[in-house]
Amino acid sequence: MTITLSPWVTIGFNLVIGLALGNMLYRGDFCIAGILRDQFLFQDRTLLRPLLLAVGLTLSLFTLARYIGLVSATPPPTFGLPSIASMTGGWLFGIGMVLAGGCVISTLYKMGSGNLSHGVAFVGIVTGSVFYAELQPLFKELLQTGGASENKLLIQHWPLTAETINIIAILLTFFFALRWYRGGLLQIIAAANGYLQPWKIAIGLALLNLSAYLINGWPLGISTAYLRIGLWLESQLFSAHVLHLEQLLQQTGLTTTSPTGTMSDPTLLTELPFMAGILGGALLTSLFLKEFRVYGLPPWRQGLTAFTGGILIALGARLANGCNIKFLLGGLPLLSIEALLFVMSMLLGAWHGAQILPLVITQTEDSG
Repeated sequence: MTITLSPWVTIGFNLVIGLALGNMLYRGDFCIAGILRDQFLFQDRTLLRPLLLAVGLTLSLFTLARYIGLVSATPPPTFGLPSIASMTGGWLFGIGMVLAGGCVISTLYKMGSGNLSHGVAFVGIVTGSVFYAELQPLFKELLQTGGASENKLLIQHWPLTAETINIIAILLTFFFALRWYRGGLLQIIAAANGYLQPWKIAIGLALLNLSAYLINGWPLGISTAYLRIGLWLESQLFSAHVLHLEQLLQQTGLTTTSPTGTMSDPTLLTELPFMAGILGGALLTSLFLKEFRVYGLPPWRQGLTAFTGGILIALGARLANGCNIKFLLGGLPLLSIEALLFVMSMLLGAWHGAQILPLVITQTEDSG
């Protein structure tokens, strides 16, 4: 069941969601790329537990909403069939977010607080989105290469198995949440002013994602906003160069065409204000806490690494038609087969990125 709202109300809702998320992520410095990097490099699971808690709580809320009829059992339109592109995109995304030091979400909240290094990564993501747009015909065959399944969600293919997994996942979520909480494993000692405990962020992520699902009709996502920004900038710089915007945006599964030929794209009303909200939420919070400070640009080798990582993030997101927040915190709780492939490949890519990153840092320190 999707609530139909006017365009301005939809924009305002997604802006508020973004503001809340930007505030939470900044206060807890909750970065999925950093969580996976620390796990693979240092076996540090401090923030991995809250991340798993966020996935489990989201699964629990989505399942409950489906049981009581708030959301449909059919797949949200943003999710597609499993394909090689899901795996390739996830792998590239995983490498890219470790090299960039952030993903499509954390890049925004860190940039909003004045971190220019993540501004470089942001430019890389926008550049990579345009690069993909230019080369999209070359990826067409890969995008159309599907797997054996013609179902989007596990519950469509094996209903009993999927429901069993849901019940087990819900029970495990609350079992480990209680165990970790009693053992003090979810509480982090921090002297930072206004610090928000990660387990509270996990609850907030789950609630915001459910809210977006109920209002928008699909869980949170943001990667198409980068594509829109990149194509708008390209149109300003090279007005004579025309890209087939309709073909690029139809990949999202959301676009519709009216009888007059006018294309409607809901991501314009959802992802762009969501992005603006994250930036604004982090900026306003850092100003309120008197922590806003513009960091100097990184050494050229680190800057190039962040820029390259941003390009890989964009290529991965466009190939897979989604990012880590869409698939890890939205698709995985829905038991989307496409999301399962993306997340597994993203973890492999993050591991590869964690092997590459120390080489880059060592070279940077040696050159200094």
